[in-house]
Order: sequence, then C-alpha cells, then structure tokens
Amino acid sequence: MEKYYNIEEQRLWNLNSNWTIDGHEWSKSFGTTEELWNNEIFDKIKEFRGKKILEIAPGFGRITQFLSILAGELIIVDLNPLCIEKTRAKLKHHVLAYFVNDGKSIPKVRDNSQDLVFSFDSFVHMHANVTEDYVKEIYRVLKPGGQAFIHHSWLYGGSDESTNNVAGRANMSPEQFKIFVENNNMEIVSQNIIQFEPLNSWNGTDCISMFRKPL
Repeated sequence: MEKYYNIEEQRLWNLNSNWTIDGHEWSKSFGTTEELWNNEIFDKIKEFRGKKILEIAPGFGRITQFLSILAGELIIVDLNPLCIEKTRAKLKHHVLAYFVNDGKSIPKVRDNSQDLVFSFDSFVHMHANVTEDYVKEIYRVLKPGGQAFIHHSWLYGGSDESTNNVAGRANMSPEQFKIFVENNNMEIVSQNIIQFEPLNSWNGTDCISMFRKPL
C-alpha cells in the first residue's frame, strides 16, 4: 500500500494570508513568544549553546530568532519558500544556511554533522509517514550523542488530513513517536505534555519528545 503523505496540505503556510503577526499569534497560549521560549524550551536545550543546530520548519522564524543566539551555527530547512524568505529577511547572516526542502527529508545537510535538531509547532501538522521519514533523516544528520527536540501532536482518531482536525493537528501519540525513534536506533530522553487550556486556545494536548542518537 502506498504511503499517504499530507505534504501538499502544508503548502498552505506558503500564503501570507495565513500569517497575521509572523507566527506570534500561536504563542498566545503561553503568554508571549518570549515566555514560550523561556518556560517551555530554553531549559531543555541550553546545553547546546555554541553548538551546531538544525531547525526544521521554522515558519516565519519566531523561535529561530532565539536559536540564532544560542547556536554556534544554525541551519534551517522548510518546505515553503515564503517561510525561508521571511526568516532570511529577519535574521540574515545570523543563520549559516537556508534550504527549501521537500517536506520530509533534509538534503544538503551532512551526515553526523548536527548537535541538535529542533522543531516547534510544525510536526504537530505532519502525517505519521512524514514524521517517520523525518526521524530517519534526523538519525542521519545527528552526530553520535546528538539530540533532537520535536514538538508533535497527541491526537487519536482524527482525519488523515490534518486541516480537518482541531487546530490542524495530525494523528500522533507519544507511543507512536517513540516507536519511530526506536526503529531508527535512537532512544527517548523525555516526553513532556503540553496541555492547552480552553480559555486560552483549543482544549487539546501536544507533546515535546526529546531523543538521542547513541555514541
């Protein structure tokens, strides 16, 4: 049976009309983007200060701006040329390289070259087969001992088309994500719940999975 990929759905992020305040609109459940970075992200990845970091699907660079200060070298890849264009306009030479990819692989990034692979608010929309292919690529580009920080959905029984689900979430669970990681000879470091409150956003749950490539 042919794999189902929802990559074409994700090209909707190549439209300016879907970005009202450069992605900061999706930080409101955390307060601000700065509070999101400080409360949910920084402590988990601060050990990678001065290291080589790859970000997958940065959108308009709302988290990239912080990663560019943390990293020694930062590379970003995104399916949508508009996202690369907007992030490049914001950060210019503070990012080492900008690549447009096919939405499921990481070309032009060398094997065993990255200390950290990072993605926030993008894997939540990716179909399981897209996520699985990316996890394989993450194994390839990580250095031995390198880690990944991936924010993904925790939704059971939704439509195969993420755009039909609440907040555009794709079907995924911590258990399924762990299987992808272990099938690619890596190990889970932690899986932390993000619970959204109905008063602030949609009443749903996501997960941050951190995992490691063995030495």
